[in-house]
Amino acid sequence: MKKTTLIASILIILLIILAPLIGNTFMQKLIDENVEALKVNGLVLKRVTGDSGYLNTKKHFEFVLQNADAFTNYVSAYTKTKMPSYVKKILSGVTLAVDAQYSNIPFSKAITLQIYMLRLSSTLMQEMQMNDPDAYKHFVHFLASKGILYHIEYNLVSKDFNGFIKDIDDAYTFKDGAKLLMQLQGARFRGHGDILAPKRLSFTLNKMKFDVNDGINIFSADINTLRSSSDFESFSKYTSSTKVFFINLLFKSPQDDINISLDKLDVSSTSTVKNEKVALRSKSFIESLVFHSKKIDFSLQTFNSDISVNALDKQSYENFSLLLAQSKTMNKALLQQKMQKSLLTLLSHGLHVKVSDISLQNITINKVEELGSMKIQSDLKVKADKDLAAKSKITPMLLLSNIEMDMNIKLANALYLKLIEDSPMAPTIASYVKKDADSVYFDIHFQDAKLMINDKTVQ
Repeated sequence: MKKTTLIASILIILLIILAPLIGNTFMQKLIDENVEALKVNGLVLKRVTGDSGYLNTKKHFEFVLQNADAFTNYVSAYTKTKMPSYVKKILSGVTLAVDAQYSNIPFSKAITLQIYMLRLSSTLMQEMQMNDPDAYKHFVHFLASKGILYHIEYNLVSKDFNGFIKDIDDAYTFKDGAKLLMQLQGARFRGHGDILAPKRLSFTLNKMKFDVNDGINIFSADINTLRSSSDFESFSKYTSSTKVFFINLLFKSPQDDINISLDKLDVSSTSTVKNEKVALRSKSFIESLVFHSKKIDFSLQTFNSDISVNALDKQSYENFSLLLAQSKTMNKALLQQKMQKSLLTLLSHGLHVKVSDISLQNITINKVEELGSMKIQSDLKVKADKDLAAKSKITPMLLLSNIEMDMNIKLANALYLKLIEDSPMAPTIASYVKKDADSVYFDIHFQDAKLMINDKTVQ
């Protein structure tokens, strides 16, 4: 064997032997970087343990969410979704565990993550233990058995991931007789980008049910067959869609009994950018909706909407969107001041709002009173005006001269009569109506601060 061949063979063997050791060092560095990013954004690392072999490594991390505002602001920077304040309150102080398993040979396979909740905040846990010790034990056992768990396979090279949420089927009766039911089945997801705030995400759910019943008050939420997808690049460039086969919400108390059912909900939204101008479009469809309460029953067959907003200045729109995302954490007086300024800046560049369709079919009240249908279409333009902010300080009425609008409303006769029933404005409204045997019409035009309905000037 030649000397060079022997040296090359030795180097290859050494590289193979050392690859897992080098890979383990590389993976540890990568994990350390991500842990630091989490610490900057509200999570504090409280505990870490590990078991490292020659080919594979396992790590266990425990984080406490000490700054819910910082964490939600981090997530909001990469998504349109705002986290409600009550969710942030529940999350504050939560202990999360992350089990990571990876190969020491770099990029040979995806890293496996299991993320699960270990404890709620000490305050909530102590309050639960004091008020209902048995419920406390049940909940502790539920969390200890990884009752709320995300399983993720993450590819470090492509940044693609897929996973599932562990099925939940948990029922408990409290000492006062109240019953709790939680069910989750078939939750699967896949995506691309940062796990906490992915650029692309698709999600499917077979069933979710949450029910609380104390014998007097009932709250129940039931969702069957949900499919959603989103592609988020920025506040001004994204697509999203959600389809749900069935939704039912029930709120029952001695004062009221509210039941809302929706069949086949389909919602989509898009935002695109061209020449520094943003175009938004939102479409929605409901095959049927039923609303029941002690005071009224309401149902409809087929709801459609198709609304677009065009010619938005990109920078102004993104600044306004960012303010909306931060609205829950900012001082109210400061927020109002900044929102007003940001909105005027946005409007000063002009915009175009078009309602291609808002329609409801087969509207029925109290199961027997058939009111027919309605349809609305409109086209509204706000002219670009660099002096808009100055005009608003003189009088907001000056802003009306920048607005042009055309709107067409068609109502079934029965629905029109129902809407103006007992209204003191009924005679005035009737003086502007156009009608035929089946419907009434309102053709509305607004320009130069003057309003016309069916070619009649409104004084």
